[in-house]
Parts: sequence; structure tokens; C-alpha cells
Amino acid sequence: MKPGIKVLILLVCAATALTIYALWGPEQVSEYSPRKLDLSCLEQTQSAAEPQIASVSAAVSPSSAAEKERKRETPDTSAQNILFFGDSMLEGLCRRFIDYTEQNGHKLHTVVWYSSSSEIWAKTDTLQHFIRKFKPTYIVVCLGSNELFVRDIDNRKKCIRRIVEKIGDIPFVWISPPNWKKDTGINEAIIEVVGRDRYFDSTHLKLERGADHAHPTFPAAAQWMDLIAKWMESDSVRHPIVMKWPERDLPPRDVTALKPYTAL
Repeated sequence: MKPGIKVLILLVCAATALTIYALWGPEQVSEYSPRKLDLSCLEQTQSAAEPQIASVSAAVSPSSAAEKERKRETPDTSAQNILFFGDSMLEGLCRRFIDYTEQNGHKLHTVVWYSSSSEIWAKTDTLQHFIRKFKPTYIVVCLGSNELFVRDIDNRKKCIRRIVEKIGDIPFVWISPPNWKKDTGINEAIIEVVGRDRYFDSTHLKLERGADHAHPTFPAAAQWMDLIAKWMESDSVRHPIVMKWPERDLPPRDVTALKPYTAL
């Protein structure tokens, strides 16, 4: 056998003997005690680091619950003098809206202008007339149904901005038309001008329609109004007001009806 191989075999045997001794040998030999490698310090270091990472994350990124609470708007509990104006969609909505306003101590004034659009409300003094007459503290707009298929969207944006200017500092919300077909951009124009926190999206609602296949039936309009009322007191609205569920149905009143294409 070659000398190099003999040396290698001796080294392997010595290493094996030392390993066996370390694992199963006596605890103490004379004054020397073999020490085992302790990895617990590494485990403790790792476990101690985990809560530190969690605490840093919590400090940098506040919880979603806390963020939501910070943005939450409390409904205004004061009685409101509400002006509700727009197109013929109001005819069905106001029948249910009166129930909510009476239940919650509000006053409702409805102005239905048949066949009206944002353009006609913007280019006449009709809105200013009713703001002076009723002195509203809150305004609800429902316009756009007669503009679902218009092409002059940029012009409609200007008209919507003019309506918002007429409203001024009075808190308001805008109810979108309940689309029966895809519109050509009027809803995006409304959102762009008034903002999503003042815009109730009716475009996705599945409502039973009347004979014209456009206007919701009165029961469907009542369901629509229930959704609007719930939204109006939610923290999704820039200026929410109290709109608790009504205990009774009331006949519509204080409704002003304007003929098509006739301004005051």
C-alpha cells in the first residue's frame, strides 16, 4: 500500500473516533469538559428581530381601519332645506324622497323640468330663481338622462361646471341617470366636474322600466331612492346628511313642474 493512502486512512479513522467520542463520550475527562456548539443564540436573535420588523411596518403603514376612521365623515344631523331639481326622472324619485325628508326632519322642494338637460339649466336663470325662492341648505341634482347619447361632451362639461358655479357654496350631490344603454360620455363628464364623493352612480342598476323602456316604474324608482338615501348618509359622501329609513309612505307635495323648453 502506498504511504499516501495509509496517511489518508489514518486521518479518516482519527476523525471518526473524535466524532464518536464527542457524541457519545463521557461528560468530563479530567479537568477538560468538551463544549457543544450552541445555536440557540441565533434562534433568539431571529425571533427577536421579527416583532421589530412588524413594529416598523406598523409605524410606516397605518392600519386600513385607522385610515378609514381618519377619513370618516359624520352625517350632518341638522334639519336641511333641500332643493331637488332635474329632469323627468324626479317624478318617480320624489315620491319616495318625501318619505325620507319627513322622517328625518328635512324640508323638500322638488322642481321637475321635463326634457331638460345640463345645457338648459346652465344657460338660463331658472336655477338661480329657485335658489332665491327656497333658500336651500342642501341641493340634490338629477340630470343627464336626456344627454346619454350627445356628442358634444366638452360643451356639456362646461354646462355642468356652470351649474356647480350657480350652486356655489351650498352642499350638493348629483344623481347620475339610470342608463338603459351605454352613454357616450355624459357620466364621465359629471364625475370629472363634481367628483366621485358627490356623484351617485346609477348606471349599473337593474331597474324595472315603464312603457318607454327608459323611466323606472314607481316601485323601481322607490328602490332606487332607497339606495340613494343610504348613500347620502354614508362616509362616501363629501357632506353626508341623516337619511334614516322612513316609517310611512306620504303623497308627494311641494312639486314644481316646468314644461319642456320653457324657462322662467
